[in-house]
Amino acid sequence: MMTVADEERFERHRDARNRRPPVSWLTHDLALPMLLFGSMGAITWAIRGSSGWGGWDGTIVPGMTWGLIWYYLCWRKGIDARGVALWLGLGIAIGGELGYGQYVSWIQGKFSLGNATLAISPWIGYLWFVIVGVGWGAPGGIILGWALNERVSPLRWVIRILVPVGVGYLGWRLVQACPQYFFPNYDLGFYGPHLGQHLERTVYTNTQNFTVVAWWFGAMLVALVQRDRTTLMTGALIGGGFGLGFTLAALWCLGYTYAPQFIDWWKMWELNAGFNLGVLYTIALYFATRRIKSDQATQNVRLRRMSLLVAVFFLLYILFRGMTYRLGIIMDFYTDKVSDQYAWPAARNALFQPIVFVLVIATLIYLWRIWTRRETPATASSLSLLAARMVDLFAIIGFVGAITIWPSKIGVLYAFFLFLALFAFSRINRELDRVDAGEADVTDA
Repeated sequence: MMTVADEERFERHRDARNRRPPVSWLTHDLALPMLLFGSMGAITWAIRGSSGWGGWDGTIVPGMTWGLIWYYLCWRKGIDARGVALWLGLGIAIGGELGYGQYVSWIQGKFSLGNATLAISPWIGYLWFVIVGVGWGAPGGIILGWALNERVSPLRWVIRILVPVGVGYLGWRLVQACPQYFFPNYDLGFYGPHLGQHLERTVYTNTQNFTVVAWWFGAMLVALVQRDRTTLMTGALIGGGFGLGFTLAALWCLGYTYAPQFIDWWKMWELNAGFNLGVLYTIALYFATRRIKSDQATQNVRLRRMSLLVAVFFLLYILFRGMTYRLGIIMDFYTDKVSDQYAWPAARNALFQPIVFVLVIATLIYLWRIWTRRETPATASSLSLLAARMVDLFAIIGFVGAITIWPSKIGVLYAFFLFLALFAFSRINRELDRVDAGEADVTDA
């Protein structure tokens, strides 16, 4: 739940927002945050899809990054969103287990069957891209909505959990009962008791993706019945919106048909998908901050501080854990032919163990401070330090991104998106500082 941490600062920023002309608030409250969320989302989503990361763990990288940016922009305006950062990251990470690789060939009109290739209507591929896009975004949108809500009764929580699971199970049963509607070329009789690699992947992936979409439908139904406007908004925006955003990003993969050697089209898709989802989270943040009331004071401060610390730990741990795979190859400690991304040869352990040691010690120190020190009100110097820490985080993410893509020429886009993120961040901070200084009538970007 987002509450007011500093009522004076909160009121100052709310008054400044209400006095701004449309061009100014569109720039500072939407356009620049979209650029920040989108650019960091592009880098981290591309990192997520690189060797060294798996499914859900890799998706923690963009999820926690968005969560920390969400927290920072709220904190600068006197809003406490520390409890949101962790749940935003964990929610979107659930979608990381969903597959979609074979849909790329489907939109190209190709359906793999062992060593043979059959024709398939491209619209089937696009339809499944929409479905898997909803599946990737839906858990994050629903869980974000739950995290933003006020406290609810245990009974409402039981309904929130059980009804979507039940609807998801019905979706799974529907696939089993009517496979001809979910598996392309089913009428040709290839889906027998012994499936090849491609057909087995199709059955597993399509079943899983549709089940998650059914779960999302159940969660949205519960939100509608419970009149949970926040979850309806975030579920529709992040879940439904990414169904379109994911599909539009996948159009980059058509480049394999026309210029397969020109660039890494799959990585272009990942950059675009991360940017699109970052924009959706920005819109969700925009509406969420406008629902905060000044009488909503922060409670469970210690728990929120711990939640934020866990989010930072998860992000850095997963970042460096995945990075060591590619770093070892760059340093000639081993080759990708000898060790796959999930293996841990001695050289990779030697790279990671010092990093994780420092990370664990630093986390324990901060945890001790949380338990032994009271929280002090935010000051200009503490806010400046927090801004510097965010820049440090962006620099670390940019460094990890460079390691994962080295020496590919597409790495220049990572640098470009990092530049855009820092550009947006500096201008957002400049406006926030001016509002804090009482210069709310300034309208330049």
